[in-house]
Amino acid sequence: MSMHRILLIVSLGLLAACQTVQPQRPSGFTARQVVALQQQGFEPAGDDWQFGMADRLLFATDESTLIANQKVAIGHISAALVAVDIRGARVEGHTDSTGAASYNEALSLRRAQAVADAMIVGGMARPAMRVVGMGARVPVESNRSADGRRENRRVVIIVSPADAS
Repeated sequence: MSMHRILLIVSLGLLAACQTVQPQRPSGFTARQVVALQQQGFEPAGDDWQFGMADRLLFATDESTLIANQKVAIGHISAALVAVDIRGARVEGHTDSTGAASYNEALSLRRAQAVADAMIVGGMARPAMRVVGMGARVPVESNRSADGRRENRRVVIIVSPADAS
């Protein structure tokens, strides 16, 4: 084999080594922020990260008040995010389909506000919090069963790249 051919093969090998694919992560977040989001239970959702509190925070029928340990847990999540320069979030409240739509809209907003208030106590910036009442419009389970209705009475926290500095 000629020296020219050996150099060509070695060069192509080195070039291929430089083309390794880096792990994909949503744009706008640093590696440190991604680690913090993962440690707090957030999952990627497009370019955003979402913390679905369905497994951790559900509300009883017609309730929007957090209990003390829920406030503490949300405060810890908030403090962990602030520590990596994530200063805000979108907080969506949801209801089941029981009751009037207008009542559910207001109830879902109160639920979202309760979680946002706990996040603010944990260090999030009030102006950077976006609180939204979704009512019963986006169920995660069927409202035909008691279990499904319980899963739909939830709050979701969404962090976008705009919330990170």
